[in-house]
Amino acid sequence: RQMKRLFLYRFLTCLVAAFSVVLAVSLTTPGLAYAADGSAPERIISGSGVSGISTQVRQLAEAQLTELSDSEKRDRLRQLLSWSPAALQTSFTQLLESFTDEEVARLLEIVDDSLMARGRLMEDVALQEQGRPEYERYMQRLAEYPPAVSRVQRVERLVSATRMAEWLIRAQTSVSDALELELSQGYEADTRDAVLNFMLYAYRRVSNAEIDALIRLWNDPVMQRWLTEAFAALPDPSPPELAEPGLIQ
Repeated sequence: RQMKRLFLYRFLTCLVAAFSVVLAVSLTTPGLAYAADGSAPERIISGSGVSGISTQVRQLAEAQLTELSDSEKRDRLRQLLSWSPAALQTSFTQLLESFTDEEVARLLEIVDDSLMARGRLMEDVALQEQGRPEYERYMQRLAEYPPAVSRVQRVERLVSATRMAEWLIRAQTSVSDALELELSQGYEADTRDAVLNFMLYAYRRVSNAEIDALIRLWNDPVMQRWLTEAFAALPDPSPPELAEPGLIQ
């Protein structure tokens, strides 16, 4: 069975998955908002956006299982328990123990930066505006009158620095493997295009200088090490016989 064609976006403080033309937005999921008053690991995990992958996986899986009964759905989702918020929080927290105090301090400095906070806010606002006339008009203009090449390339560098598309593609492949589904041909390119278009909208009123500053923050060597190692720590789907009872919440 082929996985539905997906147009997806990973973001810093919440997640949205669009299946065909239907948007499924999660703006209030506990644990995804930036934990400004939390511990150092909580602030880094939430502020860098890596905590959102669990909700992305759950939303993707549930969208493929709509025709099953609740008990059948639970049985299938048990194969993805290693992607639960608690499991990933534990894995990411343990990973941060390999970072020096100076590296943790640098990560905190980055995620606490006012420009990073502004970026999280702009993406939140853009998510809330998806499906509204202003958003749809912008997407239509984007197709008819693309921004300057230099602007598009600048936002592409921001997307690349955040690893946004990579994480979404990993979520899709993990769900398809666990549920034995076939991804649509060209899904990787579709995902990269969707991420770029969303970011062009979210940052449409942000100056080039500010985007360049954000790129520098995301490209900081310590932040890039964190994103790389957090990505590498993501689980492979558990085979059914190894799954424990429960459900990704």
